[in-house]
Amino acid sequence: MKLTLLKAAAVASVLVFNTAYADSIQVDLNDSGASLTSAFDKLGVFYDSHTVVNVATGAVSTYAGANLVGNNILGLGDVYSSFSDMTNNGTENILLSSPNVATLFMEGFSAGSYLSFGVDLVGSFSPTNGIVYSSGTLDLWQGYTDGVTPAEKIMSSTFVSGGITAGNQDVLSIAGPADILKDDVLFFDQNGTPISFEDYLAANPLTDIRLTIDQNVVNGANSLITAVGGGAGFIGQSGNEVYVSAGHNASLTFNVPEPTTLAILGLGLLGFAGSRRRNS
Repeated sequence: MKLTLLKAAAVASVLVFNTAYADSIQVDLNDSGASLTSAFDKLGVFYDSHTVVNVATGAVSTYAGANLVGNNILGLGDVYSSFSDMTNNGTENILLSSPNVATLFMEGFSAGSYLSFGVDLVGSFSPTNGIVYSSGTLDLWQGYTDGVTPAEKIMSSTFVSGGITAGNQDVLSIAGPADILKDDVLFFDQNGTPISFEDYLAANPLTDIRLTIDQNVVNGANSLITAVGGGAGFIGQSGNEVYVSAGHNASLTFNVPEPTTLAILGLGLLGFAGSRRRNS
């Protein structure tokens, strides 16, 4: 299953925020504040999505990552019994940095700590257009390879746009000040000084953090339509609800809008409004 970024949203992001590129980020998984990783441009991940399609109404629910822990889809059994079960092979559902930063997953606990994610999206399906998502959340989690320490949600973001089409596809989501749920884990560079997402949003409450996932379906985006019809990827069916799954490889990038750009935009809109009043 594959998501696509609406071009209008991408254009709006460039025009409003003057950010046509991904901001490099750093991570501190043990809250030390003194041992940040080297800056990197994106996070990569391999994962399986799990989707329920109501073939009568077209309603769709899609889950991935941490949102599959304890999730008994159509009564067929939990996809993952625990967070450690979700990441037990060490190759799926764990976010890896690019360029690779070896220390990213080795801080905090002797057994290692790492980043993961969770997806919960809803939308609609048609046999010709595939899936168009309308709402949902994309979350980042911190997990531990010791299998004992509980995982922690560190950031939540709200779906903005995305749906299934052929080719490379993206989903865009945004996070505001209330969505940074764990202090001082994610950082980006501000004039040569690392600043945490939380501190930046607290100082600039009108801004947001934009998270874009660029991904490919292993067997091609159109394979979802085939799976709903009973082909490869079909898992089961209960009444009108069809359960399908697909493999993905994806990369995550972050964009941080600059407050000065927002201020300039606001002044421009105020001037435009005043001009409209004078002309009327």
